[in-house]
Amino acid sequence: MANAEGVNPSRHEIELQLERMLAHPLFQAREQQADIFAFLVEGFLAEKKIDELALFVRFYTVEEFKDGSTKVRTNVSHMRGLLQEYYDGPGRDDAIVIAVPTPKRSSKRKKNYRLVKRPPGEAYKPEFTYNPRAPIAKQFAIANFILGGSPSQIEQSLWKFDALNKAQPGHPDVALSEAEAVGSQLLLGVYSEDLRAPLVAGALEWIAKLKGANVWRLHNVRGLLHTCAGEMDKAKKEFAAALKRDHRSTITRGWYTHFLLRTGKEEEALKLLGLVAEEHASSAPAQAIWGVYLVEAKRYGEAERAFSGSLALDRNCWPAHYGLTRLHLASGNLEKVREHLMRLEALVEPAEYQIILARLNPPEPPGRSR
Repeated sequence: MANAEGVNPSRHEIELQLERMLAHPLFQAREQQADIFAFLVEGFLAEKKIDELALFVRFYTVEEFKDGSTKVRTNVSHMRGLLQEYYDGPGRDDAIVIAVPTPKRSSKRKKNYRLVKRPPGEAYKPEFTYNPRAPIAKQFAIANFILGGSPSQIEQSLWKFDALNKAQPGHPDVALSEAEAVGSQLLLGVYSEDLRAPLVAGALEWIAKLKGANVWRLHNVRGLLHTCAGEMDKAKKEFAAALKRDHRSTITRGWYTHFLLRTGKEEEALKLLGLVAEEHASSAPAQAIWGVYLVEAKRYGEAERAFSGSLALDRNCWPAHYGLTRLHLASGNLEKVREHLMRLEALVEPAEYQIILARLNPPEPPGRSR
């Protein structure tokens, strides 16, 4: 359930939120609108594209659809009002927000505008986000920023988890975010090898004691930690459980595809990564990460196109310059290697630049200018 940039609720969380909302007196008092709402959400979770005709078939008749009836649009409009009433009042602090976006205007002016139709199957597609007022949203926002960043961002920001732990002792999402950050640092090679085993053991121990944790995320983070420890059989079991709970989120989070690469399933991993890159076509980091994996697979032409697309979206996307450095090292184009190392030098922190140099080991790297 992830969007292009953020971490959105998992399937399990959405199902619980739908159950909570349908049980509320507001929804029970408006049975038809509640039924339409449930139909749209459950249809999305079942990966169905629900259009106006599908709603007429389910709640009215095909003949009314052919006659141009406005019943569906009217009731969906009322349903949107019901959602707003719920989230403005009793659901104000719910962790999950479920919305059905309204059609957009072609102009913000009151006169001379038209409604812009969404693509087929998209007009009644619900959207799922974490409520900014809910504590869990803060944990995920911080975790996603840190985990989507560079090595020094992760390292420098770990203290935030300690502050959150003091503010909300034992909060499961904080502990899982911290464990995930440790795992991502291990994958990036930030910690020395002698720290790997104790760090993984410690992270597994503290998340084993959690109560009320998101079950999907718990399995996914355990899979990451076991992968870091080289315990691939245990990682496989955890990722299988995560995939069963929420297939899409497990793939988009990225740790499972890394596991596939580590276990020799390169083609399967690349196929999944390609789907993620396609879904996140407007995300420069997503295109760059896709390119890095293509370099690993020695598919250099495709990798170069992915990096070009990434830099077209954001010319300062450091993973794209990192990937291009690796690509040109592989082809022996040292002039291009120096060019992209200089860009990296300007974009990342000094400690991070040294980590990158150690991993790439380029011939005669340029000196740091700042």
